[in-house]
Amino acid sequence: MKNKGENILVIDDQPANLEVLVSFLKEHHFNIRIAETGEWALQVLETYKPDIIILDVMMPEMDGFETCRRIKANKDTADIPVIFMTALESVQDKVTGFESGGVDYITKPFQQIEVLARINVHIELRKQKLKLEQQKELLKMISITDDLTGLFNRRHMTTILDQEFGRCLRYGTDLSCLLVDLDHFKRINDTYGHDFGDIVLRKFSENMARTIRATDSAFRYGGEEFLILLPQTDINGAIQISENIRKRAENEKVTYKNISTRVTLSGGLCSFHQHHPRTSKEMITFSDNALYTSKKAGRNRMSVYGKYSSKSFPLIPK
Repeated sequence: MKNKGENILVIDDQPANLEVLVSFLKEHHFNIRIAETGEWALQVLETYKPDIIILDVMMPEMDGFETCRRIKANKDTADIPVIFMTALESVQDKVTGFESGGVDYITKPFQQIEVLARINVHIELRKQKLKLEQQKELLKMISITDDLTGLFNRRHMTTILDQEFGRCLRYGTDLSCLLVDLDHFKRINDTYGHDFGDIVLRKFSENMARTIRATDSAFRYGGEEFLILLPQTDINGAIQISENIRKRAENEKVTYKNISTRVTLSGGLCSFHQHHPRTSKEMITFSDNALYTSKKAGRNRMSVYGKYSSKSFPLIPK
């Protein structure tokens, strides 16, 4: 196996004893760094993340077992494989090494080819593990993301809404829910085609994502409907955010080839403290009812559940 410049940290209080091994590994294109004590190694690992660690067991002050335990206790270095290197041959010493987080054990005197083989195996295993974790994370993102808009999907919305609603019940914080619908979207599809309709949905989603705060969450609820959750936000704060979203949509043209049009939207709002919903689903129901009020009043406006339907909201007294 040809190595690609992987990094190895060797921890040994007598590195001179490893000169032959280090030279051998360098010949196989590894980058070697040496630390002579456990404490030194822990300091090095604060800024240096090797692909594998070769760790001597018998060291003064902090032995290899304790050094390994500390490496594994740090989330930034816990996944780095550690191979113990020692003259100790008892089964109990080997068990202690594995229990402290080591992945392999090399007994001195060692054969260079054997060491190389063990290093390569564990580096490759780590690469495969990291690749699987990346694929798992990618699959997770795919499962919670709407393909067309890049926003979170409805399934993930249910999860986050339940979490935020539970936080309100537990800690007494506020939560506002905004449900919006693009006005006359069917007409856009019928007039300009579904491809342009998809562009409208993507453009609106991008603008909305830029308008809301980092703590807010936006979801494609279905078709041309979108839901925004505003944690720790009272109804007045939600009104301001909803108006920012509405005005940006109203004032921005969507252009593609020889087609250019403006798209308005209608929305409905409710909040945990203002409306006292009994369940998370009831928050959506309240927002949906307010959205219907906006449509009935002429569209291109936001409405608060049970309160107002206007392009210009009065703030609600606390």
